[in-house]
Amino acid sequence: MVIKFFLLVAAGGAFGSVFRALVGLLMKPFPTWSTLVVNLLGAFLIGLLIKLSENSTNSESFRAFWIVGICGGFTTFSTFGLDVMNFIKTGQWTNGFIYMSLNMLGTLLAIFLGFRIYSFLSS
Repeated sequence: MVIKFFLLVAAGGAFGSVFRALVGLLMKPFPTWSTLVVNLLGAFLIGLLIKLSENSTNSESFRAFWIVGICGGFTTFSTFGLDVMNFIKTGQWTNGFIYMSLNMLGTLLAIFLGFRIYSFLSS
């Protein structure tokens, strides 16, 4: 089952990445908005798919292909939103806030550090 899981993730990831690129090409004049559209669509899709997987007879394969693969390849923000929603649903508001803050601030810090390291190496 482990190999099948990874093959399903890989196949779904390929499709998700192609779909993301397609949205980017269709919205090329609006790159920031294309990211927002992808994130909103991905979050909506993962919400639907989580519910669909609850009724699936083979939920591990379904999740591997659709949620981890396609949604993971399409966007990672939807997974971030799902994680925060799961913290909220289980009453872990503090953990949800910490998780959300670390993700938001962490990505900004990583971008800043990438810019600084590039500037340092190119000077």
